Amino acid sequence: MDLSIVGSNPTQGLLIRVLFEGFIKQNVGPRPRLNPRPSTQSPKSVARLMASAKLAEMTKRNYLMRVNQYVRAIGTTPDDLVREARAHPRKFEEELIGFVQKASKESSPSTTAAFRDSLKRFLEINRVEKINWGYVNEFVPNAKKVGQDRAPTLEEIRRIIDVADLRTKCLILYLCSSGARIGSVEWLRWRDIEEVEHNGQKFARVTIYRGDPEEYVSFVTPECYRLLLEYRERRGNIGEKVTPQSYVFATQGNARDFDPSRIRVPSVKTLKNQLGELLQQTGMRSVISERGEYRNYEFKQAHGLRKFFRTRMEISSVKPIFTEMLMGRSTGVKDSYMKPTKNDFVGEYAKAIDNLTILTSVKEVAPQTILTTIRKEMLLPRYGTEEIAQLGDLSKLSNEQMVELLNKRAQPPAPKVAGTGGQRVVPAGEVRGMIEQGWEYLTRLPDGYVVMKLPKQATGP
Repeated sequence: MDLSIVGSNPTQGLLIRVLFEGFIKQNVGPRPRLNPRPSTQSPKSVARLMASAKLAEMTKRNYLMRVNQYVRAIGTTPDDLVREARAHPRKFEEELIGFVQKASKESSPSTTAAFRDSLKRFLEINRVEKINWGYVNEFVPNAKKVGQDRAPTLEEIRRIIDVADLRTKCLILYLCSSGARIGSVEWLRWRDIEEVEHNGQKFARVTIYRGDPEEYVSFVTPECYRLLLEYRERRGNIGEKVTPQSYVFATQGNARDFDPSRIRVPSVKTLKNQLGELLQQTGMRSVISERGEYRNYEFKQAHGLRKFFRTRMEISSVKPIFTEMLMGRSTGVKDSYMKPTKNDFVGEYAKAIDNLTILTSVKEVAPQTILTTIRKEMLLPRYGTEEIAQLGDLSKLSNEQMVELLNKRAQPPAPKVAGTGGQRVVPAGEVRGMIEQGWEYLTRLPDGYVVMKLPKQATGP
């Protein structure tokens, strides 16, 4: 229905439009969130972008969001933008540079660069070829390669979870224990969660972005899996029929006025806003820098939980390439040649379960796990992580065998150093023991090894 031709009176036309839109919302309901293909009424230029087979669906939507923001700012439409840029490329370049310069005063450099990247891909896919992007790039500020934000600590995450509802608790544990991006929740269905048992622990394998070229596999911890099952059971108790095709995270409902037709996957924006509100509520939304309306916080609402996962995997001495693959990142040439089995992934992830566990208290941890952890800490100053792994289950060793292992290899003393401080490259598992000996942490190498330094004033016995 073309509302632009209804009535010549602007007030009358506006009233009819409002009434019509209200009718649509009430009787048809909101548009499904996961509908990556454009409608038949979408501009042709947008349809070309959304039809790309090379871009992930989330990337397409992010590009489209930036394009729409830009065309609204300059008062045009996507199709008109394509026509004008094709006909007058120099004029487009100057308009974009003006927009970028204004945006850079209020937004972060990465946000400004996102506008440039989105418009570049949008125009290229619409065969606009005469734009001098090298010239435009001269006016786009460089984004920082490393952000100032950090990963939240274990205690900070616990404080957030303490004030969260069940769905948000599940969301936080899912992001922390899988390392997934928050955008993955719009894809995640119960069929994607598969129970795994390893060394007496039940956790879950998660297929992320199923059916998409970027599909990959990660895991969630036993406590996250248990809480997800509790969340699913509660949804069933209020009347929802939860099937393998149901979304893992759904809009809230209650038993009094439950309506199955209203169950939908919550938007990423909604979930991020809820996490932000919890951070405000717990007093952990600290601003570390400001740039116009843009604020840089101590840690990101959702992405900070992904950083938590990355940090915990390093602490657990998980092989770096497995960590990258569990986070859905490309490993370059190794994507073609590195083909671990399911058991390989399970074994590596299991190393980090203890460090990824957030809610479970020490009393709930199996005595064998505590004993294994203590004995590993005792052996680390004397043995490498691979040597310790070859010993098998440390909890099954007798006290006499542990004493024999400790006496067999005396703890190496700190070397004598004169003048400049000495440096050593060691496995990550040996860092704690060396720090106790007086060494200082310098940096982590790409292969997972760590560079340690002995201060100038330190000398061995």
